[in-house]
Amino acid sequence: MDANASVLISSIESLFIALVAYEVGFRVYRAKGWRNLFFVPLFMLAIFANFASYATIKGMPPFSSSAVWQAMLWWFTLLLSIMGGRVIPFFAARRFQYDKPQPVAWLEWAATLPLLALFVLSFFPLSFATLGQPLMLVAGVAQLARWARWKPWLTLSEPLVWSLMLTYLCLPLSLLSRGLLSNAFASHAMLHLFAVGALGGVVLAMISRVTMGHTGRAIYKGPNMSIAFVAVIAAAVIRSVGVALWPEHMFILIDVSAGLWTLAFAMYVFYFGKMLVTPRVDGIRGKLQTQKTSRGWFFCV
Repeated sequence: MDANASVLISSIESLFIALVAYEVGFRVYRAKGWRNLFFVPLFMLAIFANFASYATIKGMPPFSSSAVWQAMLWWFTLLLSIMGGRVIPFFAARRFQYDKPQPVAWLEWAATLPLLALFVLSFFPLSFATLGQPLMLVAGVAQLARWARWKPWLTLSEPLVWSLMLTYLCLPLSLLSRGLLSNAFASHAMLHLFAVGALGGVVLAMISRVTMGHTGRAIYKGPNMSIAFVAVIAAAVIRSVGVALWPEHMFILIDVSAGLWTLAFAMYVFYFGKMLVTPRVDGIRGKLQTQKTSRGWFFCV
């Protein structure tokens, strides 16, 4: 790829991210939902990483393209940590009618700040080699403690809730395992516990839930996706723990993991695909609006 093409493509991609940041920021401003303003600087970090990724092709920065790839995984970890910490305990408490655990400030910071530090340190490999694992351990312990406060054991009767709990659990387990393992290959394999299990699993659980609500259906009266949720968790365990324990069977295990992951999302398409391309069942035409509740302003469709 020549220099002009790199500049053009990276600029187009970054412009898209900037427009998304503007759209989010504008809606936050209109709704006065200032606690969601963190999305804007988060998108700015993504723009920086995007330009940096193209610069590495030309060997310009003092870090590799792999470092940028690692940094963006930490970016997604940070995003999932913040959003998951808000919506997962809220959904669980609302579904099972118990008081939502109130965030503990120091625990929230302990769970989140190390992830931001890991994002930054990804661009400084020598510093990451020294500080990376201790930061993962701090974040992992804090994330696990925070997850336990959400009372996941109360959610086992509802797939759309326990799926969020179990897939999010992959995040602290990935952090702890990577922080404790000295074997580089095994540590890298455990990265997929987050990428496949937490990131992929939470997305699957969330889109299953959101599709029901935003097509005018009762959220908890839809198709049973338990098999899909178990499949994506199994895919994560096989791709991470399985490969770490039996590296000689790595390619077979990766194929099995990929098959389970594909099955999980294929089930989503099978059950929910038609809902996404047909009118809402309640006859209401979707439109963006803001509503104010006792919890503050929020957007709905």
